[in-house]
Amino acid sequence: MKNNLGPISLLIAFGGLVFFEALLRLDILSHQGWKIVTAGFEAATIGGFADWFAVSALFHEIPIPFVRKHTNIIAKNREKLTEGIVDLVTNKWLSPDIIAEKLNEVDLAKTILDFIQQPKHQQSGIRLVQNIVLKFVNELDNPKLADALQKILREQIASIDLASPLGTWLEKAIKNGDHHQIWQLIIEEGSTALTNPEIKTLLLSKLEIAAEEYAKKGFLKKTALFFAEKSGGIDLNLIADDLLSKTEELISEAQSDPNHPIRNKFDDWMLNFAKQLTSGDEKSLDLIQNLKERVMQHVEGERVIHDLLIRYKETIAAQLQNNDTPLMQFLISNLNRMLSNLQQDAAAQQKINHWIRATVSELLVKFHSEIGNMVRNSMMKLNNKELVEQIEEKVGSDLQYIRLNGAVVGGLVGIMIALLKLL
Repeated sequence: MKNNLGPISLLIAFGGLVFFEALLRLDILSHQGWKIVTAGFEAATIGGFADWFAVSALFHEIPIPFVRKHTNIIAKNREKLTEGIVDLVTNKWLSPDIIAEKLNEVDLAKTILDFIQQPKHQQSGIRLVQNIVLKFVNELDNPKLADALQKILREQIASIDLASPLGTWLEKAIKNGDHHQIWQLIIEEGSTALTNPEIKTLLLSKLEIAAEEYAKKGFLKKTALFFAEKSGGIDLNLIADDLLSKTEELISEAQSDPNHPIRNKFDDWMLNFAKQLTSGDEKSLDLIQNLKERVMQHVEGERVIHDLLIRYKETIAAQLQNNDTPLMQFLISNLNRMLSNLQQDAAAQQKINHWIRATVSELLVKFHSEIGNMVRNSMMKLNNKELVEQIEEKVGSDLQYIRLNGAVVGGLVGIMIALLKLL
């Protein structure tokens, strides 16, 4: 209906003019009052046509000689119009000061926290964390990362003081008896190793080497050893079995007796070594330093860091697949706890607000021209027809009131002039 106000008002004005002018010409109406009414419709018709031209000239070209160059105003002045809009948006409506003033009126931290606390947004936040962590995890097997971690580890191990804390720990552990579990493990492993056929084979080979070396020490020793072997006086296989058996008995005794001489001897040696580490004994420190260097050589040579990263990548990637895994439950619980703490921490919220405002203000000053560029580029993408259609679509209906007002005001002015002439 709005879009038809202009044409309807013009049609009424012109129709009224024709109707009353015809009645006056035919002497059907003769009173002076009807002349005043006819003058009103005449003036309304003139006002309606004038405003129709003014409104239409904004959007379209009017094919009237000498006048047409002053029509289609929006299309012909689009550059000036564009720059005017850009200036209005960037320097008036969205200037850095206006935006900063608006930001100061908004509690940004509370708004963000309330937004994140909503279940659907919280799920979006969790998925964002998953994607970020997953992107990082996907780079864990990058050789450059392994090299960097190895370098950091090497520097840390080289600079760390292991001797003193290790000595203190060893001394305390031995005095408190905490090392007995280690003893138990060593003895069990030793006992298991003795039953391995390879141990007997190795021991037998050593006994044979020892017998050969003994035979080389003289003719008599060689002769005695020869007859002993031939007569069965010496059986290396039996000796190996007896040695393994006696060793196993000795291990069994050491396992059941915490005060066994072997264990006491080893404890005394370890306690002395611990005291040397604590006191800074040079030989003990060199031993620890050599141990650190060997560890690093092994780590580098065997690509331990790289292999660990590959395994961690697979494990963590699997943990990120859904929200029910231990890792995701840990992340979700900590995220919820962090949000809950922030909700109750006014000082932290104030710091967040200050940081956001300062950051946004800095970015606005730095990239403020981009707002104008966005407006300018959006308008330049439109051809003349599209630009005119978009503007006419937004304000065209309201401009119809100008045409209506032109007809009404013109009619009233015409009536007033006619009355003045009559008087």
